[in-house]
Amino acid sequence: MLLKFTVKAAKGAQVEQIEALQKKLSDAKGLNTAVGKAFEKTLRTHFRFLDRRPNKRGWKKSHFWQKIASDTVFAGADESKAVVAIGNSSGSKFAAKVFGARIRPKSGKKFLAIPAIEARYGISPSSLDKNELQFRRTRKGGLLGQIRADGTMQVHYWLVRKADTPRDPQALPKKETVLSAAKKTISLYIKTK
Repeated sequence: MLLKFTVKAAKGAQVEQIEALQKKLSDAKGLNTAVGKAFEKTLRTHFRFLDRRPNKRGWKKSHFWQKIASDTVFAGADESKAVVAIGNSSGSKFAAKVFGARIRPKSGKKFLAIPAIEARYGISPSSLDKNELQFRRTRKGGLLGQIRADGTMQVHYWLVRKADTPRDPQALPKKETVLSAAKKTISLYIKTK
């Protein structure tokens, strides 16, 4: 954030106040650091708020947004900007929430496994015993499940070739919230510097 202004004044206490303010604002890196750290806090607070939302299926929570909050860090500042990053493996998952995404199987795999029952939520089929579940092909992919005595299948996973993740309009805090926090931080910075 670059702030530049020119002031012409005759003399007196107001001139001294203006000169003091100009001196405080001349440390752009310090100001950007304060704003960047406040933005990190704003994002973390927002992500923790999102983590309180219930799972869409009513299943146990994976605490996706809490992980995003934990991976949100102030990465640094200079005279022109502050950087807040969402690191580790959370970056791409967060981007899918912000922009939406088409998810395909990783290399060497044919299908994505979507859990059909809560007991399989967060568990990869590849981590299970190979004889535990049976595969049945469908037009769009397949099913993994347990075969009952009557020959029907209790489906544990739907297997699909791709899955579309819609964008989450609440993934980022509202612009007004971010601006309000920035204004408070700048005000506090000026008062305490």
